[in-house]
Amino acid sequence: MWPFKKKKTSLQHLTPKTFETVICIPGNWSSWDEFILVLVTATNGEFLAAGNILMNVKKKQHYTIEFCERDDKMEKSFSYAGLVNGVSNDFISEIGNHKNVIYISGPTGSLDGATHIAFAAGAILKAGGLGIKIETAGKAFEKDDWHNLLETFEESNLYKMFVLDSISDEDGTVFSCGMQNLGFKDTIVSGEEFQQAAALISIFGYYQIIDKPIIQDRQTFSTDTASPMFRIMDEPKQPYKGHNLFGNPFGMWRLTKV
Repeated sequence: MWPFKKKKTSLQHLTPKTFETVICIPGNWSSWDEFILVLVTATNGEFLAAGNILMNVKKKQHYTIEFCERDDKMEKSFSYAGLVNGVSNDFISEIGNHKNVIYISGPTGSLDGATHIAFAAGAILKAGGLGIKIETAGKAFEKDDWHNLLETFEESNLYKMFVLDSISDEDGTVFSCGMQNLGFKDTIVSGEEFQQAAALISIFGYYQIIDKPIIQDRQTFSTDTASPMFRIMDEPKQPYKGHNLFGNPFGMWRLTKV
């Protein structure tokens, strides 16, 4: 099915970079002091917050945490970022009535790093967070959906959690955003029908996470033996190149039909 020789070495081991993932979580806490007390209780002491640090005591992982006042733009922001997941109108209304917002950020750029910060975000939801928005992908989730992804967690869930793979521009080019959270290049496809391009990008993304191939410029890829072959090439002109949240320091692959 896959035209690569499988090896155990993953792409991120070949590109030892890091990236800082940023996650937004609105809530209705009366104060920072209330939040830190609820967090300890809700997570049975696994997570603590002090100063600007959120810590997973068991895993010895820590993140920067920022406690902010209400943001009037949050409802519109979540509404747009929640389109791909089909978030409900009731959820958007709940976001619109939030009192404050928590931002957590920390180094990722690897599957392990993304896993740890995903569970850290889940801890804040347990402590009263209303929903999740991945600032470094532009993708929003209702609370129950994020909890379900954690409760049934496997590495492949990270793709759905941190990657938006159906962005299109005016000429019909389709591309992904968010693979940098996982330590991989994003993907861009031109000249294909939207649904086919989005499906191709999704399959290619999951393949990298699950099979961890070593991918090199100008190799070929096909979703199965009956489907077209695509040439994989480095894409120097990323749509979000240089963007502080969406830019991918690992790069971007362009898939072109052979």
